[in-house]
Order: sequence, then C-alpha cells, then structure tokens
Amino acid sequence: MLIHGIRVNNDAVPYTGTIRELNDTEIIIQIASRLGVLKLPRRWLICEHDPKVGDEVKFLMSYIEMKDDKYEKEENDRL
Repeated sequence: MLIHGIRVNNDAVPYTGTIRELNDTEIIIQIASRLGVLKLPRRWLICEHDPKVGDEVKFLMSYIEMKDDKYEKEENDRL
C-alpha cells in the first residue's frame, strides 16, 4: 500500500501478550514489548481451558486505517 508516497506494509503481524485481568465478561491483555493494553470481550478468546491471570496469548494485528481516507491506492490493495 502507498500512503502519501510512503510504502506501508499492512499485513497482519503476530503479537503476544499476557492476561493481566479477567472476569465473566472482559479480558485485559498486557501486550509484550510495552506496546500497551488490550481490553476485549471474553467471548473473543479462543481456548479449550479456562484462562487465568498470567496465561500467555497470541494474536494478529495490522495498522488501523480510516475508512473514507483518500490515499494513493496500488493495484494490489484489498481495501
């Protein structure tokens, strides 16, 4: 993808984190490398056992883009 003449790779990147808090409805994850905190509904967590504080998680994430932003699109852009 090309944004204002700068090539940006917007593929999903793997991240890891540790469960910091959880309750019946919410899970709070401390993202590794001091990247911040992620708060999600507990139903979004895919697991076979009950999660507990301290468990490690992994997820994929890419850059967040404005829906109606007018940037220079390349032919292979999927957005």
